[in-house]
Amino acid sequence: MNDVQDPPIAEQERLDRLVLGIAHELNNPNAFIRLGATNLRQMVWLLRPCCDEYAAAHPDVRFGPYDLAALRVRIDEQLEAILGATVRLSAIAERLKQCTAVALDDRAPVDLRDVVADMVAAHEFLFAADTRVAFAAPAAGACVVSGYRLLLEQAIAVLLTNAHDAIVARHGTGGGRDGRLDVELGEDGRDVVLRIRDDGCGMTPDHLARAFTPYFTTKAGGGGDGLGLPLCRSIIQRHGGTVAIASARGRGTTVTVRLPRREEDRHG
Repeated sequence: MNDVQDPPIAEQERLDRLVLGIAHELNNPNAFIRLGATNLRQMVWLLRPCCDEYAAAHPDVRFGPYDLAALRVRIDEQLEAILGATVRLSAIAERLKQCTAVALDDRAPVDLRDVVADMVAAHEFLFAADTRVAFAAPAAGACVVSGYRLLLEQAIAVLLTNAHDAIVARHGTGGGRDGRLDVELGEDGRDVVLRIRDDGCGMTPDHLARAFTPYFTTKAGGGGDGLGLPLCRSIIQRHGGTVAIASARGRGTTVTVRLPRREEDRHG
């Protein structure tokens, strides 16, 4: 009988570092792909009125095996598949991190003000056609946490994308900036607090109770894979924080993220 023994500590640490590096290398291009696909989806939405007009005027025009209406549906399906794949890849990378014994011993100071401001700016095109966005935050250096900037960016990207989807579900898209999104960052004692408030479709009590359940989604036509919010909560919890959601059907949603301030800043 052969025994399987744990590798020596030094070898295990090298393996942990290798796995952590692979997870980071997966996350970097994946975040770019997710943002690009999100922006491309918004561009397709903006083109819909023109496509509908053209299809009505040229009903016999085909693009390979598709007429224009079928082609548009196919493009939407492919973009949603890409976005779903990026969320799953993020979840895989996160699980890789959880498998390493030293995954979080190299945290760095992260100014959450810079992270949130950059993510709001990166999603500006997504909101441009239908949503007025307000961002409020204290001065630089007031909201510093300890952790991984890339992971925090991914968590915030999930929340911003979900907020936009809820706004579009209630107000539509491309017909004027009727939606409203408020992003507020501040301090509360020992915590840094981020609130993302939208005036979208909101959730029923049953949907709210299942919001963090993996693979549960309320997006029409199976547009989501139900992994975004569970991944977001996992990232925030990994940083010692919490995520809470308050929502009412037809009245919008507020997501509150609490993260502990960096120790040096608590006593500074």
